[in-house]
Amino acid sequence: MCYSFYNLDSTDFDKVNRYLSSLVEKALVELECSYCLEVEEDNVSITPQTLGRISSYYYLNHNTVRMFNDSLKADATIPDLVEVLSNATEFAQLPVRHNEDGLNSDLATKLPLEVNRHSFDSAHTKTNLLLQAHFSQLPLPSTDYNTDTKSVLDQAIRVLQAMLDASADRGWLVTSLQVITLLQMVVQGRWWYDSSLLTLPYIELYHLPCFRPQRNKGARKKGSVDTPNAIECLPELMAACEKNKEYLHSALGDELPHNHIDQIYQVVERMPQLEVRMEIRGWWTGESEEKARSVNILSDVAGRRPESDWIHVHADQEYVLNVTLQRINRGRKHDNKAHTPRFSKPKDEGWFLVVGIVESREVIALKRVNNIRGRTTSTLALFTPETTGRVIYTLYLMSDCYLGLDQQYDLCLDVRPASLETQVNTELAGQFDDIIFDDEQTKQNSTLE
Repeated sequence: MCYSFYNLDSTDFDKVNRYLSSLVEKALVELECSYCLEVEEDNVSITPQTLGRISSYYYLNHNTVRMFNDSLKADATIPDLVEVLSNATEFAQLPVRHNEDGLNSDLATKLPLEVNRHSFDSAHTKTNLLLQAHFSQLPLPSTDYNTDTKSVLDQAIRVLQAMLDASADRGWLVTSLQVITLLQMVVQGRWWYDSSLLTLPYIELYHLPCFRPQRNKGARKKGSVDTPNAIECLPELMAACEKNKEYLHSALGDELPHNHIDQIYQVVERMPQLEVRMEIRGWWTGESEEKARSVNILSDVAGRRPESDWIHVHADQEYVLNVTLQRINRGRKHDNKAHTPRFSKPKDEGWFLVVGIVESREVIALKRVNNIRGRTTSTLALFTPETTGRVIYTLYLMSDCYLGLDQQYDLCLDVRPASLETQVNTELAGQFDDIIFDDEQTKQNSTLE
């Protein structure tokens, strides 16, 4: 009897055992080559690596994270990241049907980013073209392409989230922020350089001059509206509509019907408006336990910092940054869904908190925040530099679905010499917090039992 299907010559126990052991060994070697795990010298213990955890968490093929490790770089641009995203193994099975290589060639001539002209029959090249067509809002040549685009968009979200984790783990600030921007582009179906006003329904390129003063002279003469200065982005329009609910009608009344303008206003009204408040907690030399955890309010004023804005911290010390996010315009229960008309399915609003150093282009901390309907506080662990001197950490509040609504704040730190006392107190406080957590977890388990 032949067992060639499994490459077995016999069902003898020893041969099956050797065969399975060989399979496991090959799998481990493959995963080790993909930087997903590390096999110790004794060939007994296996240590998972960061890329392996990322691959497992997002259900990605190990070849995808290997490609991240080989292709991502510290200063990647959006075109670079579109190429990396398109080369993910998850898109390898995207169908390229008969004669679609010709359609792909024609489509490539209408898109801004170049692709390999000798690979129009490649699934990865087609993925690249579909993404570009999605950003450009270009009509597709057939309904099959529309179906393929939905498939690509569904996969792209988790691939980009994994790409962000891989980039942040390497400490690459520029690439991490660019990945988030690309995620916004995928959800909104826009290029990063497009006006954020185009996110609104019915607004096209030829409507943008309507938001500039010269187009609203008639309204100013009539005295019916207090017309603001030129509006170039969503936050400015949100502020204008908050001050004057009739502004949209005055700006767009000659271009769009009233029911369309009302729909635009409803979308603007539901756009998230977040107020950010920050505080830093930790231990300082010579202070009591109560003062050691006191709050230091951080300023969000731009420009040259006064002395009062500089927070004294110790070198090589862990501190906790508490970021309180409050949504000023509280919406109805269903308003947690973002306005994403070009995305393949409904999307909840979400945010990223990124702390980095601009000068060194380094990521210090990264955290995801789910939809905010009222007020929420997130904590990020920050480690101060080992050297003394002044340093500015920048907090980026990045939307995961909207272009143009990001915010940033500076954390001005005056790093003083390291203190053994503060390090010991911090470690003891961490151990105490762990004991409390374990005790609460035990109580919960007892309740469940």
